[in-house]
Formats: sequence, structure tokens, C-alpha cells
Amino acid sequence: MKPSETPLRPGFHTADKFRTVRAESGVPAIDSLLEGGIESGLVHLFYGDRMLHEDFLRFAVKAQTSKRKGGIESPTIIIDSANMIKIERLTDLSFELGLEPEDVMDNIYITRAFNSSQTYDLTMNQMENFLNTVPARVLMVTGLPNLYIEEGLKGEGLQQISHMSSKIAAITLQRGLFTLVSVPASAKSPYHPEGGRTLATTAQVHIQVTESPSRTTYTLAKHPQFPVRRTSRSKSEPSGTTLPLSNFLKGEERESEE
Repeated sequence: MKPSETPLRPGFHTADKFRTVRAESGVPAIDSLLEGGIESGLVHLFYGDRMLHEDFLRFAVKAQTSKRKGGIESPTIIIDSANMIKIERLTDLSFELGLEPEDVMDNIYITRAFNSSQTYDLTMNQMENFLNTVPARVLMVTGLPNLYIEEGLKGEGLQQISHMSSKIAAITLQRGLFTLVSVPASAKSPYHPEGGRTLATTAQVHIQVTESPSRTTYTLAKHPQFPVRRTSRSKSEPSGTTLPLSNFLKGEERESEE
């Protein structure tokens, strides 16, 4: 590990101690939106269409490529409450990136939750042990509130989601992790993530993912440095062009006038 990538210890730090480290996600549209890729030390909250987990799988494989190829040569730990793992897709992505599928599978550590209690236990009590055992720089917590929602989200559930969100944010900063969390879009407000205020607050980066028959659109809804903006990619072409949000809004206004 290079000195510039050494995780920060807990405590007070001045701004000169921080240095941005990014890893390519494997999705050009996302890398363009984030000006280089997923950033270490920040929690990236993805919400919206379930197909966003395809991008998570791609990053889990991309992270294992060499730094020369935009990866970080790191295993990935996944706490999965969304049942997002597709072995056949991981195999395809491995071949696509010139990696051996068996080697890739050996470096993706998956623990599955089947109810909200398991989600809470894995995140609060076991996640740190996983990271102490596996030299992983990538952490994915998929469908963080999903099982709570299925079981009926109440006050106690929101409190537990709050605890998990704070834990994930703290360990991400302390260890300099590349962290991705997925949640559904809010049923009341589809332009916002589900899961409560603390989850939204502790995640420094918000990316909304929406899908149409011809393209996938990524909206950067929150970032500590960058403005709100969108990028999209054709389903037949993985590249994307980043445009300011105002460009899309003008287009929507013209359509409504017509």
C-alpha cells in the first residue's frame, strides 16, 4: 500500500492529510460523472432501478485488475440483503476484463442476509472482523434497508438503519475503503433514497439510477465537491457523456411545452 493510500486513524485531521484516491468502476458513464471513478473514504449511495447491481458486479471484478488498468488489485467484501449475486455474470465480466473467473470468485467474499436481524448483525458485529481477515479495499452493502421494508419499516428499524449507516461511514473513512451501498428509491419521493435521514446524511455521494428501454441514466444528486448533474449510456454502448442537470431540465421543459 502506498503512503498516500494509508487509511487515516480516528481523530482530528487537517485538510492537508487527505488525498483523493479513485478507482475506475468499469462503467465509463459513472467514471465520467465522478471525474475518475469511485473515491476512497467516501460512502457512495446508489438508489433506483434494481439493474444498478449490474454496475456493482462490474466494480467488484474491475477492482481486481492492476492499477495500470484502473483497478486497485483488491478483493471485495459484499454484505448482501438484495440477492444481487449472479455467478454467470461475474464469469462473463471476468472474461471481458481478461481475468480468470476462478481467481475472481476467490476474491469476492459474500455474506447473505435473509432477514433484517441478519443484516444488522452482519453490519454491526461482523463487518469489521471480515475486514480484519480479508485484505479488501472494496466494501459493498447491497439492499441495506430492503429486508426492513419487506418486514414493515418501523421506528426501531429506522434506528437500526441509522446505526448501520454511521458504522459504515466511520469504517470507510478509517480504512480508506471504496464503499458502495444500494437502497431502493423512496416510495413517496422517487428522486430520493429510501432508508431514513441518517442513511442519506452519512453517505457523502448519492447517485440515482434510472432505466428506460434505450438507456441508463445516472444522476449525481449529492457530492462534497461536484454539482448536481447527469450522465447516461446507451444500452448498446457502455460509454457516457456528462452534462449539467440544467441541460436535461431544459429538454424536459421543451417536451412539456409540446
